Amino acid sequence: MKIKIKRSTIKEIVTKVIQEKNLDQFPIKLSQWASSADKAKQVVDAGLDDGNPDDDKIAVKANATFPVSKLKPSQSSMNIDKALGMVLSMLGGKMGIGGDLGAFISKDMHIMDGHHRWVATAMVDPSKEVGGYLVDFPGAELIKILNAITVGKLGINSGKKASGGFEQFQEDSIRAKLKELTTQGSKHVKAEEAMAVIEEWVGQQGEAALQVAGDKMVANLKSVSFDLPAGAPSRPDMPVIDDEWAGFPKDSGEAAKIANTALTQGEVDWNDPSSSGNKEPAKRDGKY
Repeated sequence: MKIKIKRSTIKEIVTKVIQEKNLDQFPIKLSQWASSADKAKQVVDAGLDDGNPDDDKIAVKANATFPVSKLKPSQSSMNIDKALGMVLSMLGGKMGIGGDLGAFISKDMHIMDGHHRWVATAMVDPSKEVGGYLVDFPGAELIKILNAITVGKLGINSGKKASGGFEQFQEDSIRAKLKELTTQGSKHVKAEEAMAVIEEWVGQQGEAALQVAGDKMVANLKSVSFDLPAGAPSRPDMPVIDDEWAGFPKDSGEAAKIANTALTQGEVDWNDPSSSGNKEPAKRDGKY
């Protein structure tokens, strides 16, 4: 006996299969999402309408904290001037040592933002804790999803410019920059103020203070890893979960809240339900 199936039904089934997303097919670069912004907008809203409202949910723990030495970067672009400016602010009491990065952290301990605060804390005291949203996803995969959210949810189609690499945080560079700050100052701090903060931190004076401070910073940085997630793109192609870039007041946390909701509510259609028709979430990393 032949079973007749309406063409409309076949079309619905085929359309559904085509529209199902698989994270392996997600591009990792922000520019790739930006080049098809309409697709990004569809992806970040389709998770609740793919036949399984739970399969795209990702566990996120807010206000998770870790010693800075346990965390790793997700990008190689950090500016030594900005980092040392934060170091002086921390040592001078204008900024707390460690604190909330306001960023997402992957389950393999890569931070998605807040790199300058992270590295500045490491230079001062790598045992101090920093925090953010801990996401039950590895770094490389999290970059893909956050880039989709950057374009599709926040409407940001271009990334931030790179501002120097890890080579700035080598011994010679750190010592040269300390010398510059304490002799010439910067637009944020006068030279004598910078020297006073350094001298108080190490309990030495003048050149001896700079020598000891440099030694401490270099030694502290040896306790952190600068390993990046596999396949991580350059800074201009990384996620921008940024309040100001998204049109919100600075440090309001609104951009992160939107991204957090998208992850935890399964709004992003990243997970392809099993082809057998089983409504259980697809397996990933050996567990559902």
